[in-house]
Amino acid sequence: MHQDILGIHYGHDATVALIRDGVLLEAMSEERLSRAKKHSGFPHLALKYIIKKYSIDKVQLVTVVGHTFSPIYKKTKKENLEERARSRFSDDFIRALGARFPLIGSVIKARYVVLETIRNSGMESFIKKDIQSRFPGAAVSYIEHHHAHAWCAPLFVDNATDKKIILTLDGAGDMLSGTISFFDGKEVRIDSPIPVYSSLGLLYSAITDILGMSRNEHEFKVMGLAPYAKATSGEKVYEKLKKLVWFDEE
Repeated sequence: MHQDILGIHYGHDATVALIRDGVLLEAMSEERLSRAKKHSGFPHLALKYIIKKYSIDKVQLVTVVGHTFSPIYKKTKKENLEERARSRFSDDFIRALGARFPLIGSVIKARYVVLETIRNSGMESFIKKDIQSRFPGAAVSYIEHHHAHAWCAPLFVDNATDKKIILTLDGAGDMLSGTISFFDGKEVRIDSPIPVYSSLGLLYSAITDILGMSRNEHEFKVMGLAPYAKATSGEKVYEKLKKLVWFDEE
């Protein structure tokens, strides 16, 4: 009998991965089957595809990664397409007001925490029951967003058991935008979390919006193509962007 482990990610780029007898056999992203780019939500089609392709009868372990116990879990294909078409400028404008005016910023942060608490209410119980009903008898574990990112570092290098300091940085996940972690050869321990309010990744997302491209997709162009520009071109862009983008003390 095979030992099957399923990894399920339900944030943007929802994906299912299968490890059988210690070997990674396949990872399938929901967008390839739903045709909804950057698909968020539970990867129904990818899971069905992998179960059928590999004739999976029983799963020993299911590991779930997402925006922990978030309503994103329930997002539909229609909602994915609607979100992709919707502008994010209003979100960035509100965030910018908070950065420029500290009092307003504290209110915005408090409002965000309250709304997230309300939105996430009851999701922990719902997701646990849903996973257990899909995989009866399987052990289920939940990994926070940045903890999952950090674990990628020691597992995919030759000296996998050496001690390491690990840095993660992205837009946001589970209320963080980055972490500094330590790997002792066996476990990853997050030492210094970086809050979502101090996100460098969201800066790149905002610039990507300003340039008329799609956030969570075209940031690689903003980062990767920048070194190929002439210094004089960069200065022209900087003169325009500094009127639109600024930073608070954090």
